[in-house]
Amino acid sequence: MKPTRSLILTLSLLAAGASLAEAHAFLDHAEPKVGSQVHGSPASVKIWYTEELEPTFTTVQVFDAGGAEVDKKDAKINAADAKLLTLSLPTLPPGKYKVVWKAVATDTHITHGTFGFEVLP
Repeated sequence: MKPTRSLILTLSLLAAGASLAEAHAFLDHAEPKVGSQVHGSPASVKIWYTEELEPTFTTVQVFDAGGAEVDKKDAKINAADAKLLTLSLPTLPPGKYKVVWKAVATDTHITHGTFGFEVLP
């Protein structure tokens, strides 16, 4: 049985779509973990993405429950792992915090999101 042109075209389009979806830098995992409670203040936020990042346009910020930015504004992509973004934190008091990130993959696709964590005494 011969495949029809429409079947071949459909499969080709699905394969192309899968390749494009992989080009976006999605959050893979983070420290502190997404939605976690941690005892004591973490020294930094680390976010691993599914793709290598463009350093000029990738950002991350941490806000306290009142909406004030509390990070050290020194986000950087790890030189040995271009999928890892790190941001230093001062000593944080107990409370809830929100991480806001925007990732730009090296092919210029943009993704963004937020997650929270809580610092326990």
